[in-house]
Amino acid sequence: MIKIQKENFSIDEELKKIKNDKCGASVIFLGTVKSEMNGKKVMKLELDAYVEMAEKKLHEIEIDAKKKYSIVESSIIHRYGELCVGDSIVLIIVKSIDRTKSFEAAKYILERLKEEAPLFKKEYMEDKVFWHGGI
Repeated sequence: MIKIQKENFSIDEELKKIKNDKCGASVIFLGTVKSEMNGKKVMKLELDAYVEMAEKKLHEIEIDAKKKYSIVESSIIHRYGELCVGDSIVLIIVKSIDRTKSFEAAKYILERLKEEAPLFKKEYMEDKVFWHGGI
């Protein structure tokens, strides 16, 4: 399941949506807004997304990860909009029979998401503001 959304999410609710009794392993990655970046205070972030393209790219990444790591179920949620320190940004849940593959798959999804998805971050620091292409 892939979602690009402004709204926050509940880890518990998202886990319930992909429940699968065949799986003995569930790995959850939760990315949040940090309070510091390179020693500078973060005031807030603005995340922007080309939603349709990001959903398509995340779907491709999810399919590749399922094949490569034998994932049974997965969910990828990425937020956009204005976020404050401590707010959730990204949630990746991977369920498989093998815990090692679950960890590897979650990392694989995150790294590809950061490199390939059309998601953009504008950081408001204590002394400057700048954009990053990709998250």
